[in-house]
Amino acid sequence: MDEESRKLYLEAGKIAARIMAEGFEEIQEGQSLKELADSIEERMRKAGARPAFPVNISINDVAAHYSPDAWDETVFEKGQLVKLDLGVHLEGHIADIARSRWVGGGDERLIEASEKALEKAIEIIRPGVTTDQIGAVIEETITSYGYRPVENLTGHMLKPYNLHGGVLIPNIKTRHGEMLKEGDVFAMEPFATDGAGRVMDDNRAIIFKYLQDRPLRMKEARLILAHVKENYATLPFAERWIAPLVPRFKLNQALRQLAFNKAIYAYHILRERTRGTVSQAEHTIMVTEDGCIVTTRE
Repeated sequence: MDEESRKLYLEAGKIAARIMAEGFEEIQEGQSLKELADSIEERMRKAGARPAFPVNISINDVAAHYSPDAWDETVFEKGQLVKLDLGVHLEGHIADIARSRWVGGGDERLIEASEKALEKAIEIIRPGVTTDQIGAVIEETITSYGYRPVENLTGHMLKPYNLHGGVLIPNIKTRHGEMLKEGDVFAMEPFATDGAGRVMDDNRAIIFKYLQDRPLRMKEARLILAHVKENYATLPFAERWIAPLVPRFKLNQALRQLAFNKAIYAYHILRERTRGTVSQAEHTIMVTEDGCIVTTRE
């Protein structure tokens, strides 16, 4: 990694950490999910960065991929476990961070399980450590709290303009793993649950990613595809980001056509299979000669 890339990763991490700290405190009973997401994404732009993906605000058994749509009137309610997951990028250099919080209080041990698993995993990061070793530490830590790791969610390598750069970090012990190298950048994100430990796709998708140009019948679909290709390219975008482009009654139809024709990829909302409550903790780390730097730590 050259010095310029290193500086961009570190600066992106500082921005992400600051915005997470601000947004996290705004998770309060009665607060609008859409207003919070819009506010966080606007803060990224004012900081000179851009969203690496739509702000995820996942509640209770929803583990990931929920971002408010343009007409979302949902507000936080007492007793909910909220996972706030945000990413920023500077010239494609991504910082990804997530925290969990109860609205009005709840079982802090579930949150502590994912946070401690992340902390323990970070402690062993260095060149030569393998992803299966990291997964084993995460699983052992979460199960010591009496919960289960979500086995089919993983951490992921970050590359410029690429949120999922190929190498995955499991949240469970696996038989084989890949070796970490100096200069690698990863988003590490343990998920803990009081459910079965697996997520499944919900019917709905609110987050998408451009894949390729395709012939399309609907002019609205063609308009959306051209827009997302130019503005978001390889990074995910939110339904609410493109809502102003076309009439509301055409939007879902256009998105369905785009997904059916494999012009865009749909990130379906992920729910815990048995509707167990899920917590999440995440930091971005950069592997160094003798350990790692947590770029998203305040």
